[in-house]
Amino acid sequence: MKKSWGGNYIGEAIGVFLIVFFGCGLLHSAVLHNQVSGVFQASVGWGFAVAIAVWMGGALSGAHYNPAVTVALAWRRGFPWGQVFPYIGAQVLGGFLGAVALGTIYSTDITAFAAANNIVKTDANGLLLALMYAPYSPHPGMFGIVGAGTAAAANEMAAQWAPWWIGSLTEFLATALLMGGILNFLDENQGFKPGAWFPLALGVLVTMIVFVTAPLSMTSLNPARDLGPRIWLALNGYGQWAFPGFQGGGSTVATVIAPFFGALFGAFVFDKLVRPYMGKA
Repeated sequence: MKKSWGGNYIGEAIGVFLIVFFGCGLLHSAVLHNQVSGVFQASVGWGFAVAIAVWMGGALSGAHYNPAVTVALAWRRGFPWGQVFPYIGAQVLGGFLGAVALGTIYSTDITAFAAANNIVKTDANGLLLALMYAPYSPHPGMFGIVGAGTAAAANEMAAQWAPWWIGSLTEFLATALLMGGILNFLDENQGFKPGAWFPLALGVLVTMIVFVTAPLSMTSLNPARDLGPRIWLALNGYGQWAFPGFQGGGSTVATVIAPFFGALFGAFVFDKLVRPYMGKA
């Protein structure tokens, strides 16, 4: 059967849907039912989410699942520039639909949890619900920002713990490692040739990246994983926690903009400093 770009868009939407559904679903289980213990357990969950998404939807679209990856592949691997924006649109849509699905099936739990804990969505304690969907820099649950009282106090605490440039540098480096890993695993000169095991190798890499960087930026790596659920937050009354986010939008720069530069840097470093020497004993 001849492949079509329409099928590719469906594949991209499905892939990001699965990443958000499983990854953010893990956060729902953690916040609402205290079923996740520690950062490493959460990291493994996100790694599995990425691996499952690639295994299930990769045959449809090539499994970019990430606007930063799509742009880097257009720059370094000949992916058609004319398809970049349609791919990104499909990715963001998939992230949004993943958030819609979670918000729907957990709606009763969220309402009961908010009532029991006197949560006001637009105040600092609203972050405890918002972080189930969108990443923030720094992680509100790890630095005492949840419960800070007012939104202004939460923003001030966030700026003290991790200024926007710390979060941006974290996401830049994390996405550079992600992109470099993707190109390394798929390179024809890769000695270990992951092949069909590529999703697992990628999942392990994501697990370790999340484990190291989650406290500083909640490890976005992916503008679609951020923007899709953030649109859901905006439609559900979370105010500034949807847009612009922490620190007058500085946190959103870290989790949405920095990954693009990180992916480009990671691809460039791999092509210039690693790829030329692969397979040469």
